[in-house]
Amino acid sequence: MRDNRRKEMAAYITRRGSVSMQELCEAFPVSMNTIRADVAFLEQTGTVVKVYGGVRSVQQQEIPLFAQRANLHTNAKKAIARQAASLVNDGDTLFVDAGTTTMHLLDMLPQEIHATIVTGNLHIIAQAAARPNLELIVLPGALNRRTNSVGDVSTLEFLGRYHFGKALMATTGLSADGKLNVSSYLDYEIKNLAVQQSERRILLCDSAKFGATGLMSYASLADIHHLITDAGCPDALRSLCRSSGTLLEIAE
Repeated sequence: MRDNRRKEMAAYITRRGSVSMQELCEAFPVSMNTIRADVAFLEQTGTVVKVYGGVRSVQQQEIPLFAQRANLHTNAKKAIARQAASLVNDGDTLFVDAGTTTMHLLDMLPQEIHATIVTGNLHIIAQAAARPNLELIVLPGALNRRTNSVGDVSTLEFLGRYHFGKALMATTGLSADGKLNVSSYLDYEIKNLAVQQSERRILLCDSAKFGATGLMSYASLADIHHLITDAGCPDALRSLCRSSGTLLEIAE
């Protein structure tokens, strides 16, 4: 109950930008001491900062619109998606993350393959709906135009019901210390839960994202079994994969 309340509180503050402590107390039927404890937790996660009489949402890292990012490094992203598709077996249950690389997955997946796909990725949803061999489970939530996906607090409860043989994950950046970064608290929660609920985690990440930091980190490279990137992969990333025990594959 506490975790759900904090997630809802984070979403509430994000929607409003800034709120008073009294407003939080009225919106969430708990004591002021509990509100203070929740706010302290959200402050530690980097979601909010305290201001006089209340809190405000941390300004999310500004990322380009999905359509703009989708046109960057397209050949590398398609090669990565093609390699990832080769790891999908008949009968697999997959979580497919939102992203400008994961969006190409179904283009590369054989038409005859049978699989169950759980996703909020709108591009994948549209393609899977036209393929009767694929069982499609669509995550609930509000539209996020920056990720071309759906997601809100309700997504987490729904996603928590499922277990995946493979999770095909995305990231806004892979920092030099192996952290997988996101630009919002909600993205953190969804991706972190997908990682926890999956048996094998596969990260699709073009080399241009290496060294990029973000607001929060939903996992580390050590949590990833298999990283697929492109020929621009730097030596530092190769070394990081070796020390993390992550299988590195270069898509040609």
